[in-house]
Amino acid sequence: MSTTNDSTEVRQSIRQGWEEVAAEYTKDRLGLFGRYAGRLLDLLHPPKDSRLLDVGCGDGAVALQAASWVDSKGWVIGSDVAAAMLRLGQMKAMQETPNIPFCQMDAERLGFTNTTFDCVTCAFSLFQFQDMDQALAEMWRVLKPGGRLGLSNWGPGYFTPIASLQRDLFRKFGIKPLLTNPLVFEPIELRDLLTRTDFTAVKIIEETDEVWFETTEEVWAFNLDMGPFPIMLKQQLSTDQQRELTHQFKAMLEHLITERGIKSTFHLIYALAEKGGVD
Repeated sequence: MSTTNDSTEVRQSIRQGWEEVAAEYTKDRLGLFGRYAGRLLDLLHPPKDSRLLDVGCGDGAVALQAASWVDSKGWVIGSDVAAAMLRLGQMKAMQETPNIPFCQMDAERLGFTNTTFDCVTCAFSLFQFQDMDQALAEMWRVLKPGGRLGLSNWGPGYFTPIASLQRDLFRKFGIKPLLTNPLVFEPIELRDLLTRTDFTAVKIIEETDEVWFETTEEVWAFNLDMGPFPIMLKQQLSTDQQRELTHQFKAMLEHLITERGIKSTFHLIYALAEKGGVD
């Protein structure tokens, strides 16, 4: 199969994955993504009259909160490839902030003219874009000179200690990642990505969050809410193999259970950057 076809197939799989999990993902069972969206906006601090684009917006966690930052003087647009996610975002917007449009488009080919936005945000989506450099170049292109970018990503300590157990189990079952991009970024890697896309004034903020899961089932459900994860299992494992993997995964977590539940540490990396004065 050609590289082009491989690329198209991966894009379709990722989009399909998010289409299928949208209804569960939007429940945000642990309240993480709403909270992390608020933190990203606190760091970016969009001005009142901003035009803000949220790339890979999902169901609108960032976009909906951004509306209160830019107020009636500015406007917010959310973009994503998954139509089901966009529908959920639009439904929420109609209930809360009806002035937010949600547009279906590829982050690597944003359908906006140059220098349209004062701010661009991208929360936990960068690693899912097959060509991250191209996606960042598009974000740079649509920003006005002096415009600001705000990213949130997982850091190397993400989902500790569960992630390492999960990786070992995936190797055992021969599961290959859907994307070649890393799920987590070292701070220097993210800085390099931004500077080679001509972003300036790059600032990296690292934070950790202690997350408690009540049961092993809740941990597994969290995994299944992440679009690329279930589609990857469906494509590579039989139904019986999926059932066995689920059983073994939960069994591996038994020793982590305490009276309070299962503790996991999430390592977050926020990046802020600017577009220099040259178009």
